Amino acid sequence: MRAFHGLSVAALLALPLAARTQDFGKAYSFAERAPSTAVERTIDALLPSLVKIHGASGLATIDAYASGVLVSKEGHVLTLDQILLQKDRTRVVLYDGSVHPAELLPPDQTLGIRLLKIDPKLVQCELRPLWPAIGDAGAFRSGQFVVSLGNCFRLAEFSEKVSATFGVVVGRANTALRYRMSDVKYDGDLILTDACNNPGQYGGGLFTLDGRWIGLNMRLLDSKETNTMLSAAIPARDLLPYLDEVIHGKRREEVTVVKEPAWFGAVLFDKAGRQSPPAYIERVVAGSPAATLGLRVDDMIVRLDDFSTRTCREYREILGKFAPGQKVKVTWKRGTQVLTGEVELGKEPK
Repeated sequence: MRAFHGLSVAALLALPLAARTQDFGKAYSFAERAPSTAVERTIDALLPSLVKIHGASGLATIDAYASGVLVSKEGHVLTLDQILLQKDRTRVVLYDGSVHPAELLPPDQTLGIRLLKIDPKLVQCELRPLWPAIGDAGAFRSGQFVVSLGNCFRLAEFSEKVSATFGVVVGRANTALRYRMSDVKYDGDLILTDACNNPGQYGGGLFTLDGRWIGLNMRLLDSKETNTMLSAAIPARDLLPYLDEVIHGKRREEVTVVKEPAWFGAVLFDKAGRQSPPAYIERVVAGSPAATLGLRVDDMIVRLDDFSTRTCREYREILGKFAPGQKVKVTWKRGTQVLTGEVELGKEPK
């Protein structure tokens, strides 16, 4: 019979339960050890920035728990805007196990995200926000190794650490380009990854192995066409305007404007109204960079470099970040086709 750390299996089972448990504990210690690898140290440094969120959904089919990321020392927590978030019934659990009532701040309906606010005066531990010191957040590439952090299956209740799943970035997808993904408010580019977003992990963070925050975990996406489930995250860079607006009171129209703005030559169909429409082209100026690129009337501009242009307003804001002479990669939709090209921006004719 095979030996089991000096005891045969039969002999071990013959021992009283207390003795068996004591011997097993000596052989297999469950005491937590200090992180010894670079990846373990990275995760250990990120964990205080993740929180558990508990609420009451009111629906048996909706999990009453999720995850969030700390984004300010004033107690702001970013998460997905889920039905479980109810006024006076949502609680945030910090990494030290302390439980705090959360105030619900205005959501972003386009992104499907929301900020919560806890009272920093009631917090005994150090708050370690991910934002604004996030470096080149949003920069990602296919094949890049990533780790997803969140409260998977509500395994962590209080001071227990949240779960980590590993994977790679398998690509990007734009839900505005008719990928037929269900239950998705966000219509920009998504980071697709095989680091599984199990129930409870949504609202958590997606990170590179060196600790850069690149995305906010979404629910698993159900692809009707391929009958598959996909893990996805909203790029962190697309979250920054909302954080600036709600936390610092900055209007999203307030962008850094260069002294001489760049000119593309695509006139958009921007009807009056409260909501800015998608960036459809109404007219292309002859001899403009847009004309050189081959854009046509009714094309929809969906991306400038790494910035999603979901609306006419966002197109103008993003274009204002560039200067004449800069090259920009443009992605646009023509019917069912998605086209890309690079062009040098010019100066607007006098």
